[in-house]
Amino acid sequence: MIDYLEIYTFSDQPATCPKCGSRTEITLDLFKTPEQTQHHKCLSDKCGYEFVIQKDNDE
Repeated sequence: MIDYLEIYTFSDQPATCPKCGSRTEITLDLFKTPEQTQHHKCLSDKCGYEFVIQKDNDE
């Protein structure tokens, strides 16, 4: 299930799963839109967590 209640911010490091620390794949890339958003899915078979990353506009 996708958790839209928590939105994570981009960093200069590759995205990892906030639940288990595994690598993720980008399943939807809207980074070049005004929202600057990416949807990620954890690559771990045991986890599979899906989450959203957005650019921090406060920078």
